Amino acid sequence: MRCEICEHTCEIPEGKAGRCRMYITSDGTITERFAGSYLVRYPISIETMPLLHFYPRGKFLQVSTIRCNFSCTGCVSEVLTRATKKFGPALTKLTPDEIVDRAEAEHCLGIMFCLNEPAVSFGTFLDLAETAHSRGLLVGCSTNGYFTESALRRLLPFIDAVNIELNGRSDEEDQACGAEHAEPVFRNIRTLFMNGVHVEVAVMHMNGNEEEVLAACQEIAGISPAIPIQVMRFIPLGSADLSLEPSIHQSERFCDTIRNYSSFVYLFNSPGSPYLNTLCPHCGEPVITREMLGPMGARIIGLQPLGVCACGYHLPVTGSIASGSFLEEGMMGGYRPTRAFEIIQAILTCLDVTDDTACARVWLDFMQSNYINELHKKIQTIDSYYEIVTYLAGLTGREAKGAELIEHMQARAGFIQDHVSALPKPRVYYMMGTPFFALNEGRFETRLVEAAGGFSVNRDLPRMGKPGITVTPADLERMDPDIIVISGLFSSPPEEVMAFCREHGVCTRAADAGKIVSMPPSWDFGNPRWILGLMVLANALHPEVFQFDLDAEADTFYRKFYGMPFVDAQPNRSFFRPDPGAAGPNELI
Repeated sequence: MRCEICEHTCEIPEGKAGRCRMYITSDGTITERFAGSYLVRYPISIETMPLLHFYPRGKFLQVSTIRCNFSCTGCVSEVLTRATKKFGPALTKLTPDEIVDRAEAEHCLGIMFCLNEPAVSFGTFLDLAETAHSRGLLVGCSTNGYFTESALRRLLPFIDAVNIELNGRSDEEDQACGAEHAEPVFRNIRTLFMNGVHVEVAVMHMNGNEEEVLAACQEIAGISPAIPIQVMRFIPLGSADLSLEPSIHQSERFCDTIRNYSSFVYLFNSPGSPYLNTLCPHCGEPVITREMLGPMGARIIGLQPLGVCACGYHLPVTGSIASGSFLEEGMMGGYRPTRAFEIIQAILTCLDVTDDTACARVWLDFMQSNYINELHKKIQTIDSYYEIVTYLAGLTGREAKGAELIEHMQARAGFIQDHVSALPKPRVYYMMGTPFFALNEGRFETRLVEAAGGFSVNRDLPRMGKPGITVTPADLERMDPDIIVISGLFSSPPEEVMAFCREHGVCTRAADAGKIVSMPPSWDFGNPRWILGLMVLANALHPEVFQFDLDAEADTFYRKFYGMPFVDAQPNRSFFRPDPGAAGPNELI
């Protein structure tokens, strides 16, 4: 039997699954494995999906299932798109009316399918979209756009907005993700746009792919230069190569090039960058200002009334602009839940949990108990982090390994805290991306600064954001840190931070003295490797007391909890276990 939903058009033998593992052939019929079943469903603000020109600040119900029909390097949703056996049991079966009831009860404008590819749950999404439309709700999705023409025709009457993720213009770029050809995606974009569907396009900028991405953007501009283009600065998640990550400055210059063809170009995954703002095409003044809200997300922090520039230009948005913003709880919103999934998986890896049944038990408990909210609270302090480890160890029968991990972390954290209690506390500023994006004072990174014997100037921020807020040069000078620490996620090289401060005339003791500390990826938040990050901070804040041999400490940690020497590990690897997706194309997993 041949599947006709996406352009892979898999030939699925009896009792086997297709490439995405979400369709099987049974009794001569292709059926959806988890029909009507969902992983997440909760309200979001539309900018976290992200859509920027569709009902700005609107509240929608986000839903997702699992898996994808592509395998892209550095996928932000990798942990849930490549693990059917682990996540399948955590899915909840719900009727379309039950989902729509939830959307209406939450006063949502509509329903958005994102986090994973809707084509792998096509029947589920189509039924939901038809029901939502029949009850007056809007419908949209985030997709790689690899639908067949026949599948897209079935969906067209019930969809109002799409964010389509492009890999490039050539077949080679799509083949790197497991597709055959790029043209079907552009064909579908043209079809959607010509049929009145609101279209925004997301492209991934990584070092070396500029020519490919620019060619794709030029073709999109040929359809309409008003189609918003979202440039996602590549973040090396999973096993992706660190060298592929461009600096924020590089991505901003690349956006300038794309703006020669497109009217609205935005830069994501770049905290503190003004390239997330909407500028008036006529006078260049900001009409909407935004700041980063987690991976691939944004939030509006400033808005000209009704989206009309002072010069009189009306911003071309679909739908009305909401009077206020909806702010998601904890780690909810757009792709932020993937960080929660990664934290759980990182701890399970250190506990040596490899059995699919045990993993499935964790994810089922995680979703049914809504532990995602509890997790957000517990990852904010060192002591409550130990509680997470104990909880997961008990859930998987790995109590001894959990105790070993906690003992390892407590011994080093306790040693540091015992020796800093009477020391002077350097003023530490924790930034992400650019110096003008400050992490919230209540985050785990601040606790690490304090545990290492520092005073966090982030406590003086004027407001809160997720994971932080955009600050001004005056704010930074007022805080006047002795040391600047660069987050291990959405990072920037120290030399670029120094250049940024010089360019903007920022005078602080840290910038003047060049005291800038760069945290390695996953060494300061979520992952148990934060204990290594604590030692980085101790060395930097109090070199007169601490001289930890970080290579030796990392090697000890990696041998104990990853079963490999540090020198053999890629420094950016998240240490997720390989997914069984590496099996043959028709294996049922």
